[in-house]
Amino acid sequence: MGRKTGNLSTKVRRRSVKKSKTRTPAEQARSDAERRAGNDLAKKRFVDDLLIRGEAAKLTKKGKLPGHATHVIKRQNQDGTVEVERVRYKTF
Repeated sequence: MGRKTGNLSTKVRRRSVKKSKTRTPAEQARSDAERRAGNDLAKKRFVDDLLIRGEAAKLTKKGKLPGHATHVIKRQNQDGTVEVERVRYKTF
């Protein structure tokens, strides 16, 4: 294959860089609120799935976690939602 010859420094192509559109503070706040709402829905779904699968449980009277559980229920809120904390990983 033949090589192209020539002075490369004179044939440098400049690519135009497209700048991203700057968002107004109102747009930024709106997108942040949407992101937080999405995270809240994902957290609720994750905790609900843990409860359905039985991977979240309360501690026994002796203060131990049942063998099948990976998360301990830390607090149950008035609206029925729970807060969980991971205690161990699942071993198959």
